[in-house]
Amino acid sequence: MKLFLADISGIKTEYARLLDGERAERVNRYRFADDKKRCIAAGLLIRHFLGNSMIVKNEYGKPYADNGRFFNISLSGSCVLFALSDCETGCDIERFHFVDAVKSGRIVFTDDEMSFILSSQDRLGSFFKLWTKKESLLKCLGEGFHRSARSVDVLSDAVEDGGRRFYFKSWTFADYTISACSEKNDFPDYIERISVDELLK
Repeated sequence: MKLFLADISGIKTEYARLLDGERAERVNRYRFADDKKRCIAAGLLIRHFLGNSMIVKNEYGKPYADNGRFFNISLSGSCVLFALSDCETGCDIERFHFVDAVKSGRIVFTDDEMSFILSSQDRLGSFFKLWTKKESLLKCLGEGFHRSARSVDVLSDAVEDGGRRFYFKSWTFADYTISACSEKNDFPDYIERISVDELLK
């Protein structure tokens, strides 16, 4: 697996013309500039790493490339995260912001996960680490939040689900938390930054 992080600050809305028709239409549907930029950056990452591959979606809307490469995208704040792998993968990035870790947590976390948060000295940090792990797993499974978030426990670094084993790795930097999930325990040591200039090549 490889993980790439793009900053939207250098993205211009005119770059939408470089994208396929469906992605360009999606950009136009967004009202706010930053939403447009995140959508454009995601499209440029797909174009850069997957070329002319056809993108298809499963019944839950998870996209796949027809060339056998697996990928996943997550957007938050000024960042767009792109995971690329040769097996099922999921990723999530969240910018720190205030949430009621207990009230919100009880909706999405198992009892054991809530016990972990309640006993943590950094409840908000623990909330976002578990949240990103859980979302990355649900995306890796290909079901997203069509499945109950409380149906899986992500306290450990690996989980079994449906006879398959999934692994996690998390990173924290600045005011973001990132988690990735994969069927292979082959996570990179670091996340690669990719510039807008590279994406425009």
